[in-house]
Amino acid sequence: MNKVQSEGVCVYCNKTVKKQGLSRHIATHLKQIELETKKPQNALHLVVSTGPYFLHLLVPAICDLADLDYFLRDIWLECCGHISAFSHVRYGDDIDKDTPIGIAFERIDSLFYAYDFGSTTELGIANKGIYNIPTKQIMLVSRNQPLPIMCSTCQKLPATCMCIVHCDDDSGWYCKVCAPKHKKECSDFADYAKMPVVNSPRCGVCGYTGGLIDKVRDGVYKLPI
Repeated sequence: MNKVQSEGVCVYCNKTVKKQGLSRHIATHLKQIELETKKPQNALHLVVSTGPYFLHLLVPAICDLADLDYFLRDIWLECCGHISAFSHVRYGDDIDKDTPIGIAFERIDSLFYAYDFGSTTELGIANKGIYNIPTKQIMLVSRNQPLPIMCSTCQKLPATCMCIVHCDDDSGWYCKVCAPKHKKECSDFADYAKMPVVNSPRCGVCGYTGGLIDKVRDGVYKLPI
């Protein structure tokens, strides 16, 4: 699934942009907003990503890492209240979550984040720029659209669920039509192995079934009309 190309919709102009060009696209809007701002307040443009999944966030510099942790849990990760941590390097010492975002990125451009140290989801967090833009809370500027994950059986309809027993990059993904057929062949599917397809790197991991933020884009891929 890491081979899937992703894209996101810019909140400022509603334009769909490929993942590779989205940071530059959003920067043009932020620079224009900065020019028009009368009450400046430092805000960071952060990109949280892993594989084809990404979030573009505008985060007040005065927010602390705990605020970002809560946001990431609510939109992408929370399933069973697992432990999480921020660090400067992968598997490095934890950064205190009381640290303000502006301080955490004062001398570096990226952080590592990990949620659940059993079935771990690792994320990279990159600072793409600091702007004098007033925002009172973390703002979702863009997010990858639901990935075009198709049913591995019929290859015609979007997958709505997966079988964690048989799932890999090329199989174990089922549409609404093919899922009942797999259920007859796999006793584990009905018991515990069926998981919903959600727009998150936590898809199919532990007990994750979806987020609390931006539920419209937390669903499955829709075929073009």
